[in-house]
Amino acid sequence: MDPLHRFGKQFIFTYLLIWFVGSLWMMAVLGSGSVQGKLLGIDVNLYQEYACFGFAGALGGALYGLRMFHEHYHDLTTQWVYWYLMRPILCFGSAIITIVLFESGILLLQVGDSMAARISVAFLTGYGYGKFMEKIRALTNTFFNGNGNGSGGNNGSNGGDQPKA
Repeated sequence: MDPLHRFGKQFIFTYLLIWFVGSLWMMAVLGSGSVQGKLLGIDVNLYQEYACFGFAGALGGALYGLRMFHEHYHDLTTQWVYWYLMRPILCFGSAIITIVLFESGILLLQVGDSMAARISVAFLTGYGYGKFMEKIRALTNTFFNGNGNGSGGNNGSNGGDQPKA
């Protein structure tokens, strides 16, 4: 049995479980207001809510990762190891950006201004990270190509983010 299957599965499960439990714990710590002062030169009080949204996104990403790990336990490849490792981290950042986009008015959704509503949106962003990326792609096509259908406009340009076929 190769090391990826022998130790990789145990590592991935433990890693995702730590992100899941750790995100819940950090949301509780941040919500309690017990973190004060500066952390690595950043005033924690200014960004406490955003960190909470990030951990809510990481929670959703870790939950989705645990679900996929369970469903595809026997299909583990090196490519999927990277997917499992990056999922909570990418979802952390994406959840914060989602809240910023809603607060700025760029994305429109009828959600209350309560902390619970924003945490819920952040969690759903983490859980549905793939759908979030599709929405961001459509949004950038609309802004920069003047076309909301995702085709990249009529000028033959692909936006420079993918090689031409």
